[in-house]
Amino acid sequence: MQELTEKRLKRQVIGKRHRFLAVVPLGFEQTLVNEIASIRGKTTHSEQTSEPFEIEIVGDGKVEFSAKITEAWKIVAYSRIANRVSMHITDFKAENFRELEKKSAEIPWELYLASANVSIHVSCKHSRLYHSDAIAERLQNIIEGGSLPLASQRPAVSAPPSAGTPRNTPQHLFVNFLDDRCTIWLDLAGEELYKRGHERFVNEAPLKETIASGMLREAFDLNQGTPVTLFDLMAGSGTFSLETAYIANKLIPGTCRDFSLKHQPAFKDATWNFILKQSSEAPNIKIITSDISERAVEIIRHNVECSPLASIAPAPIVPELKDFFSYSAQDIADACLGESSPVIVLNPPYGKRLDFDAPKLYSNIGRQLAELARPLNAQAKPLTVAILAPKDDPGTKYTCTANLLRECPGLSPDHNPDAKHIITSHGGLTLNVLIAKI
Repeated sequence: MQELTEKRLKRQVIGKRHRFLAVVPLGFEQTLVNEIASIRGKTTHSEQTSEPFEIEIVGDGKVEFSAKITEAWKIVAYSRIANRVSMHITDFKAENFRELEKKSAEIPWELYLASANVSIHVSCKHSRLYHSDAIAERLQNIIEGGSLPLASQRPAVSAPPSAGTPRNTPQHLFVNFLDDRCTIWLDLAGEELYKRGHERFVNEAPLKETIASGMLREAFDLNQGTPVTLFDLMAGSGTFSLETAYIANKLIPGTCRDFSLKHQPAFKDATWNFILKQSSEAPNIKIITSDISERAVEIIRHNVECSPLASIAPAPIVPELKDFFSYSAQDIADACLGESSPVIVLNPPYGKRLDFDAPKLYSNIGRQLAELARPLNAQAKPLTVAILAPKDDPGTKYTCTANLLRECPGLSPDHNPDAKHIITSHGGLTLNVLIAKI
């Protein structure tokens, strides 16, 4: 029986191509497409590179690609921008519960799930079946009524979970009903991928790692082929600095954490280890980190000490207590030794933190950036800036983005054709991401 199952796994799961759905922070869809292209370049396995690879943006925050499952494992392991990656299991039409149960019972669940411990997430739109809880209940009954063991009977897995991860955490199925058509996806990640797997203290309104990495990738792409000095000068919890240090030291984003794919029947230790050993040349990046808050500096030190970066010498991140507005162009130039290009990343206060004159703050930030850029341009060191700013609400006093662009027009695509304006969402707020050489 085991031998027969292995043959079916090779034929139906490992050996064939599947559709995969990657979920990414809103606005960073093309950034993820570019990242996936670079991740595929890591492989040296001729069998994998000879396969066609189709990829497209299919909606807000959604990228679909077609590949073998090992390619998807690689993206789960290496992506710094995707929040989740799921594999398409099947789709079928179901106008009533009888059709749903019949079609669901035909799915070879034993090829996708190691146990019946499953968390089912259902969304319905324009369908006769619209009660998400009832749909989830029937699917759960179908899965539990099959040949899969219950969670308590589940055998030990070949790859032990990371510290603090329960062995019997459920697999996630995402079920979408649209126009009476049911589509079922199997999650490969587990916890969302922005969680890097190590303890992290946060300051107020911490930025998600995936958004930070998307911004960094866009900023670094403006300086391809040259060394970079990153200036994280409103560092907060140090998310920009931590993500950059991971990049500079070729550390896999999820090196400390567990993934759902490791607990699925198709998983192979040897294949996974081969994927993790693939590497590329480390980019030349120096990191300058500072914040005006002593608490923020202590939080960053803690986060470095509790991450894989703690074992790297010299320390890639040494946070300083310094105000962003106290930096001069000469400070920036002095830190950029040789041909290094300066990149400033900023996540200023917004949202609930706007308990002060926020438009004035963003005016001051824009003025400071413009004042830094002019002498740096004179020294042939054009300044790259990546900054988050809240969307302005017409008719209110909050005109943060408008004030920022008035003082630093080089950040606006209206004045700089190479500038990028990405609209994203974080913490329930709509945010502008502005990235440009100014």
